[in-house]
Amino acid sequence: MYKEVSERQRMTMHEASERYPDKYILMQMENRELFNPTGTVLYIGDDGDELFSVQVRSKIPLGLVVEGLNHQRSFGGIAIGE
Repeated sequence: MYKEVSERQRMTMHEASERYPDKYILMQMENRELFNPTGTVLYIGDDGDELFSVQVRSKIPLGLVVEGLNHQRSFGGIAIGE
């Protein structure tokens, strides 16, 4: 389930991830900057795939789905090779 953010907020990708730690965030980026890009928060939701579908259907230019801090998981571990 997702909802539109009524109070559009301009922030960096990392700020959005911190502000909505338990959500997925759909943002419209201002440019194609790769390091901590800035944009406007459009939607927040519980499912990243659902927000990606919203981005595609709505044809949001430079749209990006960002994970909240609590959704970011590490694939870390110990790799042992021979």
